[in-house]
Amino acid sequence: MPLRLPTARPEGGVALVREWVADATEICCADANPDALLLAAEEPEELAGMLLAALRLDLPAVCVPPAGTSLSAALTALGLAPLASEPATTAVVLGAKDGPRAPDLVDDFSLANALRAGVAAGGGPELLVHLAAAAREAGVAGFSQMVRVLAPETPETDPGWLREPGMPGLLASLGDALHDVPTVAGRLKEALPPAPPSPEVPPEARSHLVFVRGRASGAEAICRVRGGASEAAGECRVFASEEAAVRAVRAGEVGSGAMLVVGGCGPRGGPGLLRLDALGLALREGGLETPVLTDGLAPDGAPGSWISLFIPEAAAGGVLGRLRDGDTLRIDLAEGLIRTGVGAREFEGREPHEFPDHAGSGYAARYARTALPALEGAGFR
Repeated sequence: MPLRLPTARPEGGVALVREWVADATEICCADANPDALLLAAEEPEELAGMLLAALRLDLPAVCVPPAGTSLSAALTALGLAPLASEPATTAVVLGAKDGPRAPDLVDDFSLANALRAGVAAGGGPELLVHLAAAAREAGVAGFSQMVRVLAPETPETDPGWLREPGMPGLLASLGDALHDVPTVAGRLKEALPPAPPSPEVPPEARSHLVFVRGRASGAEAICRVRGGASEAAGECRVFASEEAAVRAVRAGEVGSGAMLVVGGCGPRGGPGLLRLDALGLALREGGLETPVLTDGLAPDGAPGSWISLFIPEAAAGGVLGRLRDGDTLRIDLAEGLIRTGVGAREFEGREPHEFPDHAGSGYAARYARTALPALEGAGFR
């Protein structure tokens, strides 16, 4: 039977939508009392929310992610999307035989697989947030540290090569780095073909994720590095919302040498971790590759360097809220450091910006009051 989720949902970012879908799915399933779940959605945050509900309900679950996406690679490596068998048939068999349940399959080994496979397939910070939420829901400790170790050392696979061997070839290419874990359709490596020849792609041409930190402040962010870039630098133009940054870009007020700093987009400020799609579109239309620093999420395919998931976020009193127009900022990607031209004493003496409250009341406001940091999954505390 189909589970029909309410069409009305709170306004906010991808983590807020995920949490709402998780709660709504759990409520629907409590009334229907299913034996197994077949989970399908086009938007990654919706499918991630359904996965959280499956973990809470302790039911067999089979995922049908959008084909050819980083989420598809992650869920297949996690053991919840079958490689060879038909998903609906697999779900029926699991329900009839009381097969492995979602919490049985989500552990530190399968999460390491999902992390490597998802990043290799082009997944960025948004994927890391959803996997962190699944790890927290499943009670797996230490995932945030796993992200910091595995994500930077996993290069993105050439997309042109990936189309030929597909998902089985991608997983097989991970070799010994892939753990042989149980899945909804048997052991993972039993369904894999021989490893295809890896494409000849020089390391500097591959995309990978770099974690950058501020030594004194403890601030941290993630940058997707393409083409061997070694730094992102500029003079800060600070905005308290994506809308304000978009207006400045479209008015021609952002010149060369600038770095856009956009706060108030994180889990609490967004609320729910905003993906800055409108700003990415405005930069593309203006032919700009201006670097962007934000506590929100970079849009897919955005031009220039994006340093996202800045934590602590601005709305929670993070140092992002103390940056001012004219401050110089340098993101050293080689050393993984955030450097600013502002002295430590001056910086600490600044009052953080006030950010508008977008949460209003109800579900979004309850989420905003308690939301966890992005790399802890950005769920309810």
